[in-house]
Amino acid sequence: MIMKFKDIYVVVPAFNEQKVIKDIIENLLKNFLNVIVVNDGSSDKTLEMIKDLNIKILTHEINLGVGAAVQTGFDYVASIPNARAVITFDADGQHNVDDAVAMAKEILICEEGIIFGTRFPKHSKNIPKLKRIVLKLIAKITELVTGVNLSDAHNGLKAFKVNAINELELQFSSYSYESELITQVAKKKIDYKEMPTDIKYTSYSIKKGQKLLNGLLIIEDLLKLWK
Repeated sequence: MIMKFKDIYVVVPAFNEQKVIKDIIENLLKNFLNVIVVNDGSSDKTLEMIKDLNIKILTHEINLGVGAAVQTGFDYVASIPNARAVITFDADGQHNVDDAVAMAKEILICEEGIIFGTRFPKHSKNIPKLKRIVLKLIAKITELVTGVNLSDAHNGLKAFKVNAINELELQFSSYSYESELITQVAKKKIDYKEMPTDIKYTSYSIKKGQKLLNGLLIIEDLLKLWK
């Protein structure tokens, strides 16, 4: 029997994902009762593709960035009395729903407030070589700066207990929110763990995802945030 996780909400930030968004949401709905899409100012047919699905849609009138979309999702879930946890799930087709299900099961029983998805070491062979090197470098610098020991510091698939998101206040709107999240985990001493997650790299998801050069900006953000 498929668990529907009635107390868990999946937050999907989406910006111009008309090519893949419907399939992704339909696959999530097979396992999750509560799916929230934050339509982050899309100018294509993203909204049209999902408007008839049994989901909650939150909309930014203009594109504010993935960090702002995640925070909008957090704020909405925090207002729901019986919510216990949140899963964040990218809208570009990279993540595996089975990994989200495994995280959902674990976040309900573990002591940690946050579960970070990691591509290392189980799925590292699926990562392009240069990207693998950059990700390892970012993770190492993240640990040196913040003390937060993660093998994969920038993976969009995560699970949060609601009491953990109530401690977070993400101000950064773009992918910089990942660095902001980690610094808040360190400063607020939020317990965390990692779980293996696979990522499917396609020409579409690579085009939509972070560029390798952004790794330098991530490091700069960490140094600024840690002052």
